[in-house]
Amino acid sequence: MAPTLELSAAFHQAVLDDHDALAATVSRLREQTQSGDYAYYVDIATFMAGLPLPAGHTPPHWLDGEQTTRSRWRTLVTTHQHHLHNHR
Repeated sequence: MAPTLELSAAFHQAVLDDHDALAATVSRLREQTQSGDYAYYVDIATFMAGLPLPAGHTPPHWLDGEQTTRSRWRTLVTTHQHHLHNHR
């Protein structure tokens, strides 16, 4: 359950552009997913933030390709950022 909670935190941090908190979250995700379970959460967290994948990281095979998957997750974040900006 911890990796799922960390991924939720990463989404929130990406929407808020909190790069320091997001870096710490990605680091924890890497530790929590070393066994291979949910390892793709690291990719999703970096995609949401628009960051490159960590050095030495072996990405999974995405059904629609990495760029399409990256774009979808990033768009989810930017849409929420736009929504927050317009309602302040």
